[in-house]
Amino acid sequence: MKNWDDLRYLIAVHKTGSMSAAARLLDTNPATVSRRLGRLGEVLGCDLFIKTPEGWIANESIADLIESATTFEHQIATYLNTGQSGEYPSHGNIAVGCPPSIMSYLLYPELSRFSAQWPNVSLVFNSQMFTEALGENDLIVVPVRPTQGRLVVRYVGKMRLNVYAYPDSPHDGHWIGLIKQHESQPPMQGARVIMGGRDPDFRVETMSEVLSTVQSTRLPGLMPAIAAARDKALVKYDPESRDIESQLYLCFHETRRRDPLLRAVADWIADCFTNATEL
Repeated sequence: MKNWDDLRYLIAVHKTGSMSAAARLLDTNPATVSRRLGRLGEVLGCDLFIKTPEGWIANESIADLIESATTFEHQIATYLNTGQSGEYPSHGNIAVGCPPSIMSYLLYPELSRFSAQWPNVSLVFNSQMFTEALGENDLIVVPVRPTQGRLVVRYVGKMRLNVYAYPDSPHDGHWIGLIKQHESQPPMQGARVIMGGRDPDFRVETMSEVLSTVQSTRLPGLMPAIAAARDKALVKYDPESRDIESQLYLCFHETRRRDPLLRAVADWIADCFTNATEL
């Protein structure tokens, strides 16, 4: 293989699942991504990806190559971050994949503390819910413990959820929930039980949108306790209902164990959970 740079395009499509997303990640265009993959496919003598409704899936015949290339990418990142200043990172970028509610109510309020400690470290936040894969992220916070991949998995805490309403909200079964992609997950299943098995009247994408929709309609809605605490007038729709608990795990590739930059961000996220009294 004369052009090792082609592997960057292979990894990017594997991470993101699409040519356009890979192009954005690499700051190029989909045509260039396609051309580079075509050239690499000719060298390897196979089609690199298979088009599915979920996106581009890597051909099983190159699984070992992708694993080796991904591991090498993580090792390079660790080397560069370690080499800049030894134990303490001075600058760099880390991408964090996380449920939007955790970002909005837990991490964003603590960004000033992070920037004061690490003024030259940049963070990119990507919304991510139930996938176990890192994708384009350096680390992820997920409500399902990953069982596959070479990931370091660290339990960081749990989030309590319930159906919240105002004292004057209707108690007739009408409510606000999340879109159908969340339907099979424990929070929506628990909320459905609280609401007598009824479908939501309105479905939104994130918990923060539930809060704003509850505030505008006065209907009950599923949200984390930490979100409900932002509006002191909100109370549990059913005072006797048990909270729905969602375990949360912080994960990153095992080759990044010694990466001081990633470790600094991981420790800050863990501290955010430790310091939160309303979770």
